[in-house]
Amino acid sequence: MITVAFVFRMLAVSFMYREHINPILDHWKFGWEMGEVARSIYLGHGFASPLFQPSGPTAWMTPVYPYLVALCFKLFGLHTVTATWAVLTLNSIFAACTAALVYYTARRTSGEQVASWAGWIWVVFPYSIYLSAGRIWENTLTAFLMSAIFLQTLRVEERPTMPRWLAWGTLWGAGALTSPALLATLPFLGLWIAYRKQRQGQRWFWGATVSAIVFFAMLSPWVVRNYIVFGKFIPLRDNFWLEVHVGNNGDTSDVTPDSSHPSNSPIEREQWNRLGEIEYMNAKKVQAKAFIAENPGLFAWVSFRRFVYVWSGFWSLAPDFLEDEPFHIPNVMFTTSMTLLFLLGLRFGYRGGIGASLTPYVLILVTFPVVYYFTHPSMDYRHPLDPAIVMLGCYGVNQWMKSRRKSREFAEESTLASVGD
Repeated sequence: MITVAFVFRMLAVSFMYREHINPILDHWKFGWEMGEVARSIYLGHGFASPLFQPSGPTAWMTPVYPYLVALCFKLFGLHTVTATWAVLTLNSIFAACTAALVYYTARRTSGEQVASWAGWIWVVFPYSIYLSAGRIWENTLTAFLMSAIFLQTLRVEERPTMPRWLAWGTLWGAGALTSPALLATLPFLGLWIAYRKQRQGQRWFWGATVSAIVFFAMLSPWVVRNYIVFGKFIPLRDNFWLEVHVGNNGDTSDVTPDSSHPSNSPIEREQWNRLGEIEYMNAKKVQAKAFIAENPGLFAWVSFRRFVYVWSGFWSLAPDFLEDEPFHIPNVMFTTSMTLLFLLGLRFGYRGGIGASLTPYVLILVTFPVVYYFTHPSMDYRHPLDPAIVMLGCYGVNQWMKSRRKSREFAEESTLASVGD
């Protein structure tokens, strides 16, 4: 599965890599903010300047992926073809290895047949292939880490040994330093493990404590760096209120409107340059809170639309929107189908097929996307959920086929019994 998945993704890279070495806007499409910070690291200016010009240190994002991109620059040159291939190869490795995590997780919760289906579907899963080749961002790495955390959660719940707790804390630390959005699921999965072990009369507290120590130890250098550089406590990144502002400013023409982001808006960029990062983010916090307070009905309605978008892919049928998003309707059909299939899996799971392992599926699917309902979602942001969606979808189809087969066998037996009578 890993080998075939990697080959498919590298084939996609061979068709799409040129998009990332476009010199327009000084190679802005090479990773956008991630690429700009990586360029700053490569040039010796440190973790800084996420937009088009030097602007000093930043906490716009967490360090793992920008440093991976910067390493590719160091080894293969700034914005070179070889560096592009190197970054996209890393994306493809993360995405291909996720197939193994999908297989082993599904085998643990649903059996060998579902595991085989889920693993091979991940091999050809469209978003995994596209995000490997079409985006220089942390999406495939985050999906890999979410899948690894999910599998490790099941392993800790099954047998909470100290090495398993240590691995759990390490994975959470790596996930937080890659995409803090993953942390939305941490307290819920942790409480689930504690609840299960408490009911079974097994010890869990000291293992969880050691896991937490590892987690905070991994985060502490980044937190200390932010405090030293900015003079305030910034646990991971500082752009939350900017993202709230982007999604809640009255512009609903797109799920992620360009009109209010400094990478697209000259007005916002001028304010960014004039105020500096921290004061700019503070200004966005004031603006976002004021808009929500003045427009609570609109905020509730748009948040509901974002919820619908996450699970159906649907945003608008406006001609201008469809012109900018030509694959919107096919994506709605695909995303809605995947949602219906995983709901089918939940239905059969609640009837006793998956058992206790269903709970972490639900916790991940419910908690992870919540922040995007109130900021702005996209299919690439949702990608860490795709492995769980694929596994539940395969389980649902498998159980539906079994139920249909049992119904046919029962009907045949009833017919034979009637004939015999």
